[in-house]
Amino acid sequence: MLPPPSRLGFHYYPDDRHYGMSDLAAWTPILHSFGAAWLVLRASAARSVPEDFLRGLLDEGIEPIVHLPAHIGRLSVSDVEPLLAAYRAWGVRHVVLHDRPNLRSSWDPSEWSRVGIVERFLDRLIPLWSRQADLGLVPVMPPLEPGGDYWDTAFLEGTLRGLARRGQEALLDQLAVGAYAFTNGRRLDWGMGGPAAWPESLPYHTPEGSQDQRGLRLPEWYAAVSEASTGRALPTLVLAGGAVPPRTAEDPGGSFEQNAGVARWILGDEVPPTLRAFAFFLLTASPSSSEAHAAWYAAPDRPNGDLDLVRRAAVAAVNHRRVKSIPHYILLPSGEAAPELWALASRLALRNAGTVGFSAAEAKLAARVTILASRERIDERVTADLERSGSRVERLDPAEVSIAIDELGRE
Repeated sequence: MLPPPSRLGFHYYPDDRHYGMSDLAAWTPILHSFGAAWLVLRASAARSVPEDFLRGLLDEGIEPIVHLPAHIGRLSVSDVEPLLAAYRAWGVRHVVLHDRPNLRSSWDPSEWSRVGIVERFLDRLIPLWSRQADLGLVPVMPPLEPGGDYWDTAFLEGTLRGLARRGQEALLDQLAVGAYAFTNGRRLDWGMGGPAAWPESLPYHTPEGSQDQRGLRLPEWYAAVSEASTGRALPTLVLAGGAVPPRTAEDPGGSFEQNAGVARWILGDEVPPTLRAFAFFLLTASPSSSEAHAAWYAAPDRPNGDLDLVRRAAVAAVNHRRVKSIPHYILLPSGEAAPELWALASRLALRNAGTVGFSAAEAKLAARVTILASRERIDERVTADLERSGSRVERLDPAEVSIAIDELGRE
């Protein structure tokens, strides 16, 4: 399956249950209403996400990211290989092993206290990642805690440079980077521009008046780190992010207002091209969960605030950047076209891989539209409407066709 066209997604329940077909039927329409194309699912080595649930998501055009947040060192290839093989057979492409390896709490105490933590992380993860790659899964660097006990950008740099030093070029070609990108109460543009814009910010030290990666723009920093470390900007999957209300907040409405801005950023032009998925935290949670304060929904029919703010922002952003399924459309005036006009359209289609038709609505699905008609036959209102849809529009007057077609052929 090809990657979903949208970057927007959600982190599902913060546990490894709620995977019945009734759950799928209840939440799928809500995911569709936001234009979500990704769903992060919590699992474990002992409890897999059921096949029917995963296939159901994929049938709905929603790409699952399965996350197994085990302690470092507690997953071995022999333990997880049958599970990974099953997930791949069910259509899953992303299974993330472990969680926040730059935190002391993610390791056994005796392991964390020893020197060379990044090298020992690589010793444990390379065999797992390599087996994932062999099975056709995308190996994913587990998300780091922004900042963390071991500064996250330094840990990421050490990991990537370590892979290069160990000759793992084939693995680097396939590796994706997991991430957490919360606003943490900061403005949405905090850290914008990455380390190039804030060169005074260093690991463990953010000078007064400077900014760092600990905000929404963290993917920009990770893209810069991967580019500097390996010569390639690796794809990033944000497994959880956005604005989360404080645990003591009675009304999370302010966070939803901020998340409307997050949605616009996710789906806009400012994000690094490496950002493939961004999962808002948290779609829903059981009332007894310690994460219930972050849930957007208490139940499918019980939103915890005015979620239409985010929904409208997401839909507007998607419409603005509508995915174009046709590379080039040659629009002819409606009605019976003269034979010479059809001949011209055919020549253009052959030389520019175009689709020929009479429908302005169909032309909106094209990245590039050539209007083969005078303004009297197809007026400027059609041109304006096509441009608003995001298409690049050009007009050829049939009276000047011979010169124009030669110029198009040289593009």
